[in-house]
Order: sequence, then structure tokens, then C-alpha cells
Amino acid sequence: MSRKRASVRREEILAATIEEIESSGLRTLRVADVARRLGLSPSLVIYHFVTKEALVAAAFAHAGENDLYRARRIAATGRSAREKLDEVIAWYMPTGSTRSWKIWIDGWSAGLFDAELRATFAALDKEWKAILASLIDAGREAGEFTQGADSAQTIATRILAYLDGLAIQAMFHTDAVTRELMIEWVSAFVAHELEPPS
Repeated sequence: MSRKRASVRREEILAATIEEIESSGLRTLRVADVARRLGLSPSLVIYHFVTKEALVAAAFAHAGENDLYRARRIAATGRSAREKLDEVIAWYMPTGSTRSWKIWIDGWSAGLFDAELRATFAALDKEWKAILASLIDAGREAGEFTQGADSAQTIATRILAYLDGLAIQAMFHTDAVTRELMIEWVSAFVAHELEPPS
């Protein structure tokens, strides 16, 4: 049997790391557990990533880039800016399985004490804001959104902050924050941001 290319092995390790974080949390994550998922030795995982901290940061970057890839594809379709913005926001929202949001909340908490992980999240956040801001600018140019005083970047930042906070509420208060309520609240919030009262 031929050995796998390093890039393929690296992607498998990153995916397994995210699965392990989803399964048992970041606090108890061990390189040995990631290796066991793939039938590898822990030393091979360390060979690719040097430290557990570097592995975790790379795994979150990998997961985040996969989400961003989907968002960029939505943003590149030929529909109206409003339709694309709505779909990108729906993709970001915690309305499907909250399993993936569990890893992000766990990661944000760890990022408070890990500069490399914090930098990873900052880079992903910057990309999300750029996608939203470009759609807001396109919608303004097309006359779909009101030209308010705030920049598209500021509006994108507020929308993401709202969605992130809502995700935390949805994870911890499942009875009070239902999927239907989230959709209703986000729709009202985004409408207010894009068409503020004069």
C-alpha cells in the first residue's frame, strides 16, 4: 500500500481534530486521541504540527475556511445582493445542528488564553466581515439597501456580533431561543441594519 501524500494526511488529521473537539471538547483534547481516530501514532501528528496548540489553531483554520468557501460560493452567484446576503447569513446562523457551534464557542474560550488561536479567529472573522460588507455595498449600489451613515464594514460587524451572541444563547437556552425565534429575530435585526428608520 502506498503512503498517503503529506497534504492528504494533514487534512485527515485536521478533520479528525475537529471531530475530537466536537466529541469531547477542547479542554480534554489529547494528540493521542486524534491519532487514535486515524490509527496513527501520536508522533506522526506531532511531526505534521509540532505542538498541540499549533494543531488546534490549524484545525480551527481548516474548519473556518471550509465554511468561508461555502459563503464565498453563495456570494458569487448571480442573484440579487439581498438574496445572497440572506443566504450567507442563514449559512452562518446557528439554526441547523448546534454541534458545530459547540466547537466555535469552545474555541473562542480557549482563544482568550492562546495567542495563536486568537489570531486564527481574528483572521476568520475578518474574512466573514469582508464577505458581508461586499454584499452590503453591492446592495447599496443596486438600490436594494438604504444608504445609511454607517459603513458596510460597521454593519457587517454588528450583524456578526448579533449572530455570535445569539449562538451562545441558542446553545445554553434551548427552550427559550428556538430555531423559529432565531430566524424571526435575525430577519428583524438585519432588516433594521439595512433599512434603518430615517
